[in-house]
Amino acid sequence: MDKIARIKRLVESSLDTSFGGEISIVSIQILPTQKYDEETKKWIPDSHSIFLNLKDKRNSDNNPDYYHFVSDHPSYKVSTLLESLLGFDCCVDFV
Repeated sequence: MDKIARIKRLVESSLDTSFGGEISIVSIQILPTQKYDEETKKWIPDSHSIFLNLKDKRNSDNNPDYYHFVSDHPSYKVSTLLESLLGFDCCVDFV
């Protein structure tokens, strides 16, 4: 199994375990990131970034404009959970 498929399975499993089926994945995109190596003067693979579109089955229309700053909002909880668990940057949006 390749690395991207394993990351997807970890994300799905983490969301199911932590949120008990209240959040479903609409789409997920995992992109590799790179960093510049000063010694070789080349870009080298570094990590991954995860972009998630999710649906909250409990509360679909109650998202204020500043929701990503609210610590009890699901997008903040999801991104914090995944970033701490996987160590990848996560961009979470509820649709």
